[in-house]
Amino acid sequence: MVDAARERVLYTFSEVDRLAAVSSGTAKRWLLGYTYMRDGERITVPPITPRKSQMNGATFYDLIEVVAIGKFREQGFTLQAIRRIVDACQKILGVPRPLTTLVFKNEGYRLFVESPEGELVEVLRTPGQMAWKTILEPFLENLDYRANRVAAWWPQGRSAGILVDPEFGWGRPVIAGKGVRTDIILEHLQAGESISDIARDFELTPTEVEAALRFELSRQKIA
Repeated sequence: MVDAARERVLYTFSEVDRLAAVSSGTAKRWLLGYTYMRDGERITVPPITPRKSQMNGATFYDLIEVVAIGKFREQGFTLQAIRRIVDACQKILGVPRPLTTLVFKNEGYRLFVESPEGELVEVLRTPGQMAWKTILEPFLENLDYRANRVAAWWPQGRSAGILVDPEFGWGRPVIAGKGVRTDIILEHLQAGESISDIARDFELTPTEVEAALRFELSRQKIA
């Protein structure tokens, strides 16, 4: 099932870097691939996951993949290892973009721990179970699914009340249930408005305003 809102380009690559909390230029390299020179030879590094086209921007599904890959990187996995993980999941689960599917959430643990094919076990060795428990399971619990595909993301967990959903705020983070973009809340604070004034103007509680500001400040200036 095609979800046009989530397949549409919504973000610049720099916006994905900020939302996914990865360093500048990372999303473009991971999603489009890149080239570099080594000993006078041009080396081409392919994207980690396949995309429909070389779009000059990113979709919601692209964002989710960058977040997941970033979590692997935080734990020291190389891009080569992550690419092998994705390739193996594609083959075993039979889906082109496994990190964005419900079947990965439901079947991934089994594959990481005891894949009969051995592919993921070989990639992850004994840290397989730990990798799932510490990296992917918490991330996957913060995703909402519709028709077996990721539909929304709670970047700081559901209790924080910040939601990324292409159906609200053009895919920018919003206050859940209110639809007010968090970046707009920050702009008003920077313009000199108080938290109580912002809350009143947008019909929010001060707690919701503070949650929006915490999120935005956590994503400022990713090195």
